[in-house]
Amino acid sequence: MNNPEANSGRIWEIGLIDSAWHGSKFAGHAGHVQARQIGYEALDLFVGYDPGRLSGGERERLIDEVGEVGLPVRSVIATSLGLNDFNPAVRDFHIARACSVIDLGAELGTVRNLLFVPGEYMFQRKLLPSQSEWEAVVDAVRTVGRHAGERGLDVAIELLPFEHAFIATIHDMERLLDSVGLANVQAAIDVSHLWLQRIPAAEIRRLAGRVAQVHIADCDGEHHGDLPPGRGTTPFADYLAVLNEIGYRGSASVELEFPEHPDQMIDWVSEAYRSTREILVSTGLRPDLARGSE
Repeated sequence: MNNPEANSGRIWEIGLIDSAWHGSKFAGHAGHVQARQIGYEALDLFVGYDPGRLSGGERERLIDEVGEVGLPVRSVIATSLGLNDFNPAVRDFHIARACSVIDLGAELGTVRNLLFVPGEYMFQRKLLPSQSEWEAVVDAVRTVGRHAGERGLDVAIELLPFEHAFIATIHDMERLLDSVGLANVQAAIDVSHLWLQRIPAAEIRRLAGRVAQVHIADCDGEHHGDLPPGRGTTPFADYLAVLNEIGYRGSASVELEFPEHPDQMIDWVSEAYRSTREILVSTGLRPDLARGSE
């Protein structure tokens, strides 16, 4: 729904998901400042709390702190693992919290989407009817999507490379998007997740016009990693070429988790910026970032 090019002079920009700083002294505002100094052009906020429970003063301080950093926030992230819970109180909480994250995103002004992680089937699909769990998730995503639409935002559903994930394949993604039936509910492509599933880059063409967010992370091809690009085997150029071909324009959001040396977080995040920048330059997506053009 939002036009990235209206908010930025770039058709691809390098973003950072701020959960990269979790577990370090740079979590929160300090990490946002560091991201700008390193060179990142945008932020995604991992919202692990319920914004609806913030006091007016807390909410105002949060919005002010994010704004004064000078990096636009493009996505707010809600991991909601209870959308299929058979306890109505649990399910209702997760739906309400996701809507609350949307409201926060709308207040920030530069946000384009809610990055939404709908979780996994319960009990390895051995207890509850799988179809009823699926229908519960479809209904929940539709509710969240309608709320986002009222705020002028998209919902980006993330594909997860795990056995019992609701969305583990391109077919799963198409099935969910078709079942929800809202134009503003689209896909989020984490390149390393596709690589772990050995989903060919060409398969992304099935989602033409339906990709709202892209994550950049590396892995060894066998284990989930969220590593800086270049530390694994992910064929970034192949995936980014198809994403560009189908018209994706927006952030390439770097996702990093669980560094080997938490005391070296700045080095870790800086490395990921440099390698992502090199990928975007080498693939022709950001020729302006070539060192000779600075």
